[in-house]
Amino acid sequence: MENDNFKLNVKRTWKYIKEAKLNLIGYGIVSIIEAIISAIIPLLAAKVILNITNGIINQLILSAIVVFIIELILYVMIYFKGFFYQKIYQKTLIAIQKSLTKEILNLEVQEIDKNSSGLFINRLNKDTQDIAGLFMEYAYWLSYIITNVGVLVTIFILNKYLFIYAVITSLIVYFINRKSLAKQYEVQRKLKTIEENKTGLTSELVRGIRDIKILNASRSILKQAYNKIEDATNEQVHIMNIRRLYNYIESNIRALTDLGLILVGCLLYNKSLLSIPNFVIIYNYQAKVKNLLVGIVKIAEYNKKFSIAANRVYEVIENSKFAKEQFGNIKKDKLEGSIKFVDVSFSYDTEEILKKMNFTIKPNEKIAFVGKSGAGKSTIFNLITHLYQVSSGKVLLDDININDLDCNTIRNNMSIITQNPYIFNFSIKDNLLLAKEDATLKEIRNACRLACIDDYIMSLPDKYDTPLGENGIILSGGQKQRIAIARALLMQTEIILFDEATSALDNETQEQIQKAIDNLKGEYTILIIAHRLSTVIDADKIFVIDDGKIIDSGTHQELLKKCEFYKNLYSKDLHN
Repeated sequence: MENDNFKLNVKRTWKYIKEAKLNLIGYGIVSIIEAIISAIIPLLAAKVILNITNGIINQLILSAIVVFIIELILYVMIYFKGFFYQKIYQKTLIAIQKSLTKEILNLEVQEIDKNSSGLFINRLNKDTQDIAGLFMEYAYWLSYIITNVGVLVTIFILNKYLFIYAVITSLIVYFINRKSLAKQYEVQRKLKTIEENKTGLTSELVRGIRDIKILNASRSILKQAYNKIEDATNEQVHIMNIRRLYNYIESNIRALTDLGLILVGCLLYNKSLLSIPNFVIIYNYQAKVKNLLVGIVKIAEYNKKFSIAANRVYEVIENSKFAKEQFGNIKKDKLEGSIKFVDVSFSYDTEEILKKMNFTIKPNEKIAFVGKSGAGKSTIFNLITHLYQVSSGKVLLDDININDLDCNTIRNNMSIITQNPYIFNFSIKDNLLLAKEDATLKEIRNACRLACIDDYIMSLPDKYDTPLGENGIILSGGQKQRIAIARALLMQTEIILFDEATSALDNETQEQIQKAIDNLKGEYTILIIAHRLSTVIDADKIFVIDDGKIIDSGTHQELLKKCEFYKNLYSKDLHN
């Protein structure tokens, strides 16, 4: 089973490595030349010693020159091997990271909500590096083993007694390395999970630094951060301790076996069963024999490490663990803007959020959803925008099941302004161009005027080229919302959703935004989740939501007359 999994991961990775096929060919050729030269050098070194022993000075100089030239060629091969390795690693890493980045963006929003950001950040940064690097290490040791089998054959031909000795001592080194690997493997798996948690907390710490300071929560956050840092570091040290212990044991055994080889060699020489040149060759080769078996252990080690990283990456890319967004094939350039919920229910894990909800919205209507926090209003918007999938029932856009529409039809025909919009660490202009890549500066400024943010932007030294920092850190909450409103207006979609989008605005700015929304009325389907009921009293229809159900609907005046729940909400709003 494990072997099949490894083969599958190699097959998955090969399609990314193929992008560097010319470098792969170069790497293979250089590796073969390097292996041949590495095998020849001990033979030539033995010849030099033989010439010294026999006093053949002319041949000694010639042999020394040949060894020097061949070693120069070897170093050139090693240089180019490193060059090709780097190119293969680089191209493979870029290809895998591009693929994973794309697939993360295709995940259902619920998957992002349920998991920490560290899980995806670590897989994108660390695990992809492990795949690219470990695959090449695996290839290196595999080629090393294949090309050095000839070394083993050479030792057998030169002296069968030392061949047996070399094999026995190498097997001892092999089993020591294998034991070390087994101990490291379990720690490595545990470390991956710990590092994910550490990365997630670090990301939150940086993004939430202002709230941490204001809440005076540094001590609590630092305690958690320190614990995760210590846990990760302790596991890393644990792995290093295992390696150090077994390397120490292996080094001592290697030293003893080297001494043993000299003693056995002397014994065989005294019995005329071994010549000095052959002993020199075998002595130089015996390290390669040990490394040959160590290479087998290394392959097993890289096999496991590679599989851990590959499983974590490919379960995202190939949708084996994380659900991806599903779309249909029906394409429409423009939707008319009608929306219909038919017996829609939605559950998050085991908690039922919406319960058999039904409503119809006509094109170009202005609709409001009101209710207490947690009633399910934002979930309705998540279903309309297809960020969430219904648990049962149907969401219809222009009488077409939303699941049958393709991605561009849905996303190009609706925009949403949320209570906490995300502003990217780009310039103001680049943030707005996310909504419409080919927008002119005139179009951008018109959208910003409607959103009542143009005057502020033009007062900045760099105007629309002003960088905003991570999540628009230089902007106030109200300014971020106005940038988001401008972004949505720039898209000119048929359906515009406002999820408490004016909640962070002062009264004066709210009135200006309200005018902008009023200007859109009759031309677009406008849906509003209202925190302040005074902002939706002119809506064509207001849906009152409580505990995942629509308990009433109508105009503002109708609801004041017939719905006590709405009347209480409105009274509280007026009082506030």
